[in-house]
Amino acid sequence: MKAGFAETIITPKNGRCILAGYGEDLYSHGVHDDLYASAVYFEDESSKAVLISFDLIGLDGELIARLKSKVQEAVNVNFDSIFFTCTHTHEGPEISLSKASVADYIPEYIEFLESKVKQVSKEAALNAQDFELRVNRSYVDENINRRFFLNTEVNLYIPKYKELIPVAYEYADKELGILYFCSKNVKGAKWPHPYGVIVNYTMHPLTAGNTSLLISADVPGVVREVIKESMECLTCYITGAAGDNHPKAPEGGFAETRRVGSVIATEVIKRRWDSLLIEDPLKLKCLTRSIRLKYRSIEELKAIPGWENFPPRISEKAGEPVDVSYSLLAIGPVLFIGVPGELVSELGRVLKWCSPFKRTYIMYQATGNLGYIAHPNAYRWGGYEAVSGLLSPSSVRPLINAILDSAEELYMRE
Repeated sequence: MKAGFAETIITPKNGRCILAGYGEDLYSHGVHDDLYASAVYFEDESSKAVLISFDLIGLDGELIARLKSKVQEAVNVNFDSIFFTCTHTHEGPEISLSKASVADYIPEYIEFLESKVKQVSKEAALNAQDFELRVNRSYVDENINRRFFLNTEVNLYIPKYKELIPVAYEYADKELGILYFCSKNVKGAKWPHPYGVIVNYTMHPLTAGNTSLLISADVPGVVREVIKESMECLTCYITGAAGDNHPKAPEGGFAETRRVGSVIATEVIKRRWDSLLIEDPLKLKCLTRSIRLKYRSIEELKAIPGWENFPPRISEKAGEPVDVSYSLLAIGPVLFIGVPGELVSELGRVLKWCSPFKRTYIMYQATGNLGYIAHPNAYRWGGYEAVSGLLSPSSVRPLINAILDSAEELYMRE
C-alpha cells in the first residue's frame, strides 16, 4: 500500500471572520496561529482514498458534498472513499452556509476552501510512497468529562463551574492513538523515521477558546508543530468522540495550549520506539453509508430535564425523517469511524469496545453537523449535550448499531 501526506493553510486571508465556537457572532481581531487542512492519500492494488482533517468547527452536509467534488477534480477517487473530519477548534471561522447572509466573507472563504482542497489532495497523491505501518497507543491524562452530577439529580456543566474540575469523575477517553507511516526507501535504519503520522485524541480543542479574539488551531496546531520540529514529518490530527470531553483547563489561554499540545506531541514522539510493526500485506477498505433516522421533535426536546437552561437546537424539520451518513476507513487492522456530529465519549467507547477491528478511532464532525449525539441516559439527566443535538433520542441506538453492523461487514470484506 502507498500513502502520501500534505498540508495547506486555510486561515481566512485577512484574518477576519466570525469565531465559530461560542455562538456570539464575535469577529476575530487577527491570527495567533494558522489553520490547516491536513490530507492523507491512500492507495492499494484495488482502492484509493483521501482523508482530510480541517481546523474548522464542523462542515454541513451540503458543503461536504461540494468539497468532495473538488477532491474528485484533483484525484481520481470514488466519492464515497473521500473522508473528512474537523478538529473542532472554536477559534476558527464560522462557515455555515445558513449564516452567509449575515457573514459576508463566507461565500469567498468557501471558494478559497475549495481551491485549497483540490491543492492539498493532489499534493498528497503526488507524495504517495510505499510505507511500513507502525502503530501504538498511549494514555494521556489531559482531558475530563464536563458533565457533573449531584445526588439531587442536578447536572452541572463544568466549564461554568471550573472549581469542579479537580473532582470531575465521569468517563473520559484518554487513549492517544498513533499511526506512523515510515518510508520503505530508507535502508539500514532499525527504527525507520516516519514521513507522516496520524494522531487521534478525544478532547475538545479549546484550551484558548474565548480567551482572545485571535484565530487559532488550538492544541492540534501545537501537536503538528512539535512533531514536525522533532521528527520532520507531517501530522494529520483527528479529534475523537469529544462531545463531552474537555481539556482540564478549558478557556485557560495560549500557555495552556502550548503545554497540552506539547504533552500530546511528546507522547507521539516517544512512543515510536516501542511501536508495533504491522506486517504486510495491508488492505485498504472504505465504506460510506446512510441510515434513515428522525430529527428531534419539540415534544422530545421539552421532555429533557432543564432544557430551558440552555440555548436549544431544533431543526426546521423537527420530528421528520432524515438520512444520516457515517463513514468507515480501514487501514489494515485500524478502523476510523466518521460520525455526523459531536458524538460523546461514552458512545465512542462503545464503538471501540464492539468493533471487530483491533484498533478503532472516531473521526469527529466527519459526515455532517447534526450537533451533539448523546448516549440515551444523557437525555434522562439533561444537560448541554442532550439539549444541543438535532437528532431524536430514539435515533441514537439505531445509528450506533448501523455503524457496528457496517464495521463487521467491512472487516469480513476480502
